[in-house]
Amino acid sequence: MKKLVVKGSFIGIILLLGALFGVQMMNEHLGVSQPVPLQNENNEEVKNEIEQPKKNELVEKRQQVEDVGRFNFFSDLGNHIAGGFNYISRAVLSQIMSFVDNVLNG
Repeated sequence: MKKLVVKGSFIGIILLLGALFGVQMMNEHLGVSQPVPLQNENNEEVKNEIEQPKKNELVEKRQQVEDVGRFNFFSDLGNHIAGGFNYISRAVLSQIMSFVDNVLNG
């Protein structure tokens, strides 16, 4: 059993190193060994194009959210499903533990 684990680990390491070596060789072959820095000549134009939201807009949106109420269907669905799985897993584990306790303690 020990020999099998050692051989399997050895083969896995060899495959991993081979894959890494192959990726390195392809990068060198294609000439992408060194990263090319990005050049952005329009930094000031991009900053000017981004429009900052007005404070009035933010206040209106906040008021609208408070009036409508926060409701996210998928978030609530996920919470209910997680709660159900939690309840089921705890029930199954408690049954298993009570069975093991009964077997060990008579």
